Amino acid sequence: MCFTGHPEFIQASMPVKITVQPDQILMGASYDGTDISVSGEIPEDSEALIRVIGHTEDSRLKKKGQALGFLWMNLGSVEFHKVPSVFLLYWSKGDNAFFHSVQEAWQSPDLGLEAIKKQVDIVSDYEDKEALFEEFIKLKQKSGLYGAAEGRIRYKEENKGMKSFSCSLRLPSGLPQGVYKVEVFAVKEGGIAGYSVKEIRARQAGMPSLIASLAFNHGTLYGILAVLVAVIAGLLTGVMFKGEKGAH
Repeated sequence: MCFTGHPEFIQASMPVKITVQPDQILMGASYDGTDISVSGEIPEDSEALIRVIGHTEDSRLKKKGQALGFLWMNLGSVEFHKVPSVFLLYWSKGDNAFFHSVQEAWQSPDLGLEAIKKQVDIVSDYEDKEALFEEFIKLKQKSGLYGAAEGRIRYKEENKGMKSFSCSLRLPSGLPQGVYKVEVFAVKEGGIAGYSVKEIRARQAGMPSLIASLAFNHGTLYGILAVLVAVIAGLLTGVMFKGEKGAH
């Protein structure tokens, strides 16, 4: 938890109650992203900010550029260490919003990209690490694994100093397997007044799970089956196109 050292975080003591449904995501062959529901209660004089953050991982990418003035090719590798696999921010929209713009939320030093930048370690011969980090974030945003969305949280009735909230969050199709934290911050007057967290688990199921199990746990059998599938596919293709200028 890279935010526990922040003074405002340590002082957070106001009650926050949350419920996340479902708490388990099964990713089968037809998985194309899914929605989860987050609801709960926060103090009536605060606002909710929801963050979905994945496990930290190392990411190795190739840096492309021009060689000889006209050839685009790989010019080296870039390694990003200790970056979250998923990083999504959601908050309400209104006059008293903690953030007044998507950009402000995205660049927040406590809850946004600046917090990631403090912990990430970039290994590359390229000197401009700032530019590399920005390109990495753009790549993650394009895949839907990183992002910020305003106006997604809805508030309901207030009761005994607390108000209810609800939010539907969209998780991307490229979601990796693993455990994810769904964090809810009660923010007030520019600071974090309360905090709560729930975990959800994403795992493969059905055919993707079977294929992954064969590939990692039964390599020989997986190789044999892959060859058989390729041979059968070739034979079927030959039968289908027989007589049309010869088999292919």
